[in-house]
Amino acid sequence: MDELSLLAAANEAPHRDCLVVNGTIWSYGDLADRVCAALSALIARGVAPGDRVALTPRVDLDSIVSLYALFELGCPAVLLHPRLSSREQSLVLEEAEPVHVIAEPLPRDLQTVAPQRSESIASDSTLAIVYTSGSKGRPRGARLSRRAFIASASAHAENLDWRPDDRWLLTMPLAHVGGLSIVTRSLIARRCVVLGPTAFDPREVAQIMETQDVTLLSVVPTMLRRLLQLAQPEWKPGTGLRAVLVGGAPFPDALRELATERKVPTLATYGCTEACSQISTQTPMQTGQPGSGRPVPGVDVRIESGEIQVRGDVLMDGYLGEDRSGEPWTRDGWLRTGDFGSFLPDGQLLVLGRIDDLIVTGGENVAPAEVEAWLETVPGIAMACVFSQPHEEWGEEVCAAIVIEGAEYSGDALRDRMTNELATHKRPRRIALLNALPLNRTGKVDRAAARSLSVSKLRPI
Repeated sequence: MDELSLLAAANEAPHRDCLVVNGTIWSYGDLADRVCAALSALIARGVAPGDRVALTPRVDLDSIVSLYALFELGCPAVLLHPRLSSREQSLVLEEAEPVHVIAEPLPRDLQTVAPQRSESIASDSTLAIVYTSGSKGRPRGARLSRRAFIASASAHAENLDWRPDDRWLLTMPLAHVGGLSIVTRSLIARRCVVLGPTAFDPREVAQIMETQDVTLLSVVPTMLRRLLQLAQPEWKPGTGLRAVLVGGAPFPDALRELATERKVPTLATYGCTEACSQISTQTPMQTGQPGSGRPVPGVDVRIESGEIQVRGDVLMDGYLGEDRSGEPWTRDGWLRTGDFGSFLPDGQLLVLGRIDDLIVTGGENVAPAEVEAWLETVPGIAMACVFSQPHEEWGEEVCAAIVIEGAEYSGDALRDRMTNELATHKRPRRIALLNALPLNRTGKVDRAAARSLSVSKLRPI
């Protein structure tokens, strides 16, 4: 079986549901004609197997067809995020040097039959070049092979399994590995993807989930929080919903508890672009528990000096222009994630945030994610972001930006709870009240932006 071929899938199961777009069901056979037309258009434009092709994928039919066509032709897809500025897009294109840029939907009505490949595309060839979020500076293009996507899909299947009627709702950006992996996993398993709204809207997502029999959903914590904020019974997860994978940012305990109360089957997951999405993911038996699951099958994880390090077939081949030497690789071939973590007694991975974000105050280490999770258990605090400010005596001082919701918040009550529940060195010394926390393109809290917004508003607690 050619796992990442839409045309092979159409030959195997032409009548199986492949895609749901605005309520319209497209079978694998239906989409084959569209993919053939797209292939013909690319070939007519001089695109050859192996050529890099850039596109700005959106959660729509045309983008999915373009991706399928590139998978079929063996062309690495250079993914441009829709929210990139012109300058940022130019930097990516200058580095990636694509042969062609898909700037508009490919023709839908070409009748030319796409040529049959004489042999399968090599598993070690690049399927996509996916750019990181740039948490350490300029974003870098990770070269992810077909082998890596197949290994990642296999790990997911072994961890969660597939059911014949599974439908995975796509609400994540396709320019990031979390969104792209929903498409690749579903294609490999010959299952169905339901396209969500172009921009995340909780009411629209809830309606799609109810009317389109969605069984699987992937979200970042901010998306889940917005879904759970819908007044009942606006969103009552259907009996068919079997897993909501929550990743991309720390999953606060208070949000887990709320999801459990609402009977939402959440599975915490941890991963990164360089590891082709999932590194560890909870199983249904671990719903609501602390941690982000055990390492998924085929992925090895170790903790070295507090840092999470990974190896396995899911790893990238390197950043553009680089191989697997130097940063972020260890001498013995492990990927350094740059994340700080540990293993819980039950074997689940506990992710404590970026090592770069670690606060050292008076010689003591403070993981911002740990303090954020605690702050979000305080009545009236909806969201929190912890960061440091220089301090003459302690080196760094723990500070926090918080978003207040409702009338429950009390500064006095917060001080009392900190005294009883937080070690002295972990307690925020100054707090800023914000209307909302700034988010980056992946839906994570932008810590640097939150710090910048908060500096002039910080007040002693």
